[in-house]
Amino acid sequence: MRKRIVKRMVSVVVFACIYVGIWAQTSVTLEKVVNEWSLHSPSAEKVRLDYENTQLAHKNYLKGFLPSIALNLNPISFNHSLRLMQNPTDGGYSYVNDFSNTSNAGLTVQQKIGVTGGTFSVSSHLNVLTEFSTHRNSFNTTPFSLNYSQQLLGGYYMYKNLKKIEQIKISNASKRYCSEMAEIQIKALNVFLNLFLADITRKVALRNIVISDTLLVAGKALLANGHFTEYEYKQMELQANNHLYMYEKSQKEFEQLLRQLWALLGKRQMPDSVEVLIPDFTLPLTIEPEVVAKYARKNNPFVLSQEARRLEAEQTLFHAKLSNRFNANVNVSYGLNQYAERLSEAYRKPDYSQGVMIGFQIPVFQWGINRNKLQIAKNNYRNAILALEEEVVDYENDLFDKVSAYNHGVKLYFLSQRSYLLAQEQYEMLSAKFRYGKVSIYELTSARKDLYEALKTYTSTMQTVWNRFYTLRKITLYDFMLQRELMEIL
Repeated sequence: MRKRIVKRMVSVVVFACIYVGIWAQTSVTLEKVVNEWSLHSPSAEKVRLDYENTQLAHKNYLKGFLPSIALNLNPISFNHSLRLMQNPTDGGYSYVNDFSNTSNAGLTVQQKIGVTGGTFSVSSHLNVLTEFSTHRNSFNTTPFSLNYSQQLLGGYYMYKNLKKIEQIKISNASKRYCSEMAEIQIKALNVFLNLFLADITRKVALRNIVISDTLLVAGKALLANGHFTEYEYKQMELQANNHLYMYEKSQKEFEQLLRQLWALLGKRQMPDSVEVLIPDFTLPLTIEPEVVAKYARKNNPFVLSQEARRLEAEQTLFHAKLSNRFNANVNVSYGLNQYAERLSEAYRKPDYSQGVMIGFQIPVFQWGINRNKLQIAKNNYRNAILALEEEVVDYENDLFDKVSAYNHGVKLYFLSQRSYLLAQEQYEMLSAKFRYGKVSIYELTSARKDLYEALKTYTSTMQTVWNRFYTLRKITLYDFMLQRELMEIL
């Protein structure tokens, strides 16, 4: 009776340990790593902060066309020194004791006029001079002043062009954000697949170690009965040693890659136990080049950046043309001004203050220098356009190659998967026959080499096809599995 109770207690303890071990184990899947954990990594957080800065910069650009209010206040500008002054009557020089303080205050409301490229402002100023030596104050006031200034030609074009460039930049920022997040997912994907490769290699090696131990027992019996040579038995020991070597090597790589993955994901605490699950092949069997080209033209930041570069090249050429033609700067001001020794009188019956300033820029004769500068600008513009066109052609060809490589990689994946399964079955079957002396050690060794080679090819093609899929996903900002754009997902 006591033995039964002890056995039951031992069974309960063993079951509890197994149960706790299962729940303490951390499952690592491709879905978790790529679509969940990587999006909350430190690298992803940096991308979010950069995107937020871009949005704030765009808001500042828009708010730059709203009225701005500035208050300038300089209460103390004290000076006590001897200054050299010239007499306006006889022209003689003498030193004057300057013992004074100057204070000023001003309020300015400014508004950009985007359509014309000009600036309009309304301001009010007060200047106070205190002379300590004579105990006198004097006030200079500008109760009201209007000012408008602009370049005569080119203002509207510059406004329109800059507005287009800014719209492209902010539209491209969200797409660039998705593209950078997709790049982070690709990095996490590659580390996970390397981890999976190390994990499956160590598991295969561990299973083969168990088989080799069984075969060594059978081989020792065959050697003792004279059915086995010493050389053949040593070959079996060498094969078992190779399995152990493969296991130790893959175990070390597994530990290093797990730490690398955890560091990439920003996880601080390493898990006690990890189970890497084989990724389910849920990728599309084929992807049409026309669909890829469609979403690449629509979403890829490269296309929008090309348009922004074209507009910037046009703007540079326009600047060069404008600097070689007739132009003028116009500044018009109107206001009120008064001076008095009392503050209340400084605002009574102010005098009118008007000003108009027009400066002309007229290239007349410079020995053809301006003409050469303009031709250089035209050549640079043409060169920039040709470079853009060449980049577009290379981009489209590269895109087609990537689609073709993915479709071809899917076929190779299924072939390599089948080869690996066959090689595994073949090795286990030959191991079973070897125990009864139906196959030689050389056939078994050859099957072992084929198994590891098939495993290497299988994991390599798996990594290649997943990587190519996520590369196309990044280029098009479109998930061909979910059939949704990354703008919606991310």
